[in-house]
Amino acid sequence: MYSKIKKKLRFNRFTRIIRFKNRIAANEACTYWLKNNKNKFIYEKQNLNSFNLNINPIDNKFIPFPLSWSKPLITRARFIYSFNNVIISPLESHIYFYDIDKSSSDLGTKFDNDKLSLFDFYKKNELLEAKELPGKVLHLGISSNPSNFYHWIHEIYARILRVKKEYDLNKFDYVVMPKLNNKFQKEALELLKFDSSKILSNETFYKCTGELVTANIDIIASGLDLRNFFSDNKELKSGKLKKYFLDRDSNSGQQKRELINFDKYKYKYIDAGFEFIKPEELTFKEQIKLFLSAKAIVGVSGSAFCLASLMKKGSKVAEIFSKSFVDPAISNICAAANLKYGFYIEDSYRPQSEEYWLRDANSKINANLLDHDKIIDFFN
Repeated sequence: MYSKIKKKLRFNRFTRIIRFKNRIAANEACTYWLKNNKNKFIYEKQNLNSFNLNINPIDNKFIPFPLSWSKPLITRARFIYSFNNVIISPLESHIYFYDIDKSSSDLGTKFDNDKLSLFDFYKKNELLEAKELPGKVLHLGISSNPSNFYHWIHEIYARILRVKKEYDLNKFDYVVMPKLNNKFQKEALELLKFDSSKILSNETFYKCTGELVTANIDIIASGLDLRNFFSDNKELKSGKLKKYFLDRDSNSGQQKRELINFDKYKYKYIDAGFEFIKPEELTFKEQIKLFLSAKAIVGVSGSAFCLASLMKKGSKVAEIFSKSFVDPAISNICAAANLKYGFYIEDSYRPQSEEYWLRDANSKINANLLDHDKIIDFFN
């Protein structure tokens, strides 16, 4: 009874005003964290975080800002962390420290990448009701859409591969991460012999009283984690390198981008040696094999390209964009993987101002407004 009254008082307005003076600065929180011998981190020193963009505008017009916003491309440092006494959720990558304030548990600190910042628990009443979780926990929470192939591969799967280099995955008692709603997720974890029965995915908070391990998110050099892990697998590698056209229709992916009026141009790509593939019809293992065997990839932009980093250095990738949707995600992972990246925007469109990009991810692309000979020539 006393405990319940105490929790209520903790969040009343008067108490908030009084306890304001007990807040600690972010720098002090960082010092507390670093000096606490129960908390530690592994800094991945050998990983590069600066990459040169190799972008080719196949339509011979200037490179739009969304694709060239950073030269060179600088990514954040990569860490693997071990914490004690923290609160987590499968819907966030943040770590909440509930014992950081020495005078009360009202205030805590939010973990984000390689820095800590002050976080006010008053607005997070549910943290006080977090389910207690003992033992060793692997945290793979994200705030992105976990059903999206690109986000899941680069924000969850790649982190598993990073942690796997330092820890035995079988030693974790629990894995807190979003639900496995897709076939490709289950197939990808099976390749690692990952025990999915340990996964906790309830949309709630968990109070980890034992050791928690996590890694910060890196969606650029993350492609190299995939390449390093799968490239030496003799079962997956293919001797002959091929050219693939990633075929996409109205049923492909969560975002409905479609190449219309295209049938009359398909022969051009077939004559140039391209094989038409629908990636969503392949198993995850088959997709891994496809990209390991690819020397050239072309198609309408989308998550189907997110395994491009498995290709050998110097291979070529070309995305076809609509007038209203240009996204840098694939060009960035190609930069880290040292691939030659090209793009063609429908009708060679460039707005007068960057503000006029509509960002409509469900656009149709008219094949009549593409120079297919130029696209094919990019691969010669």
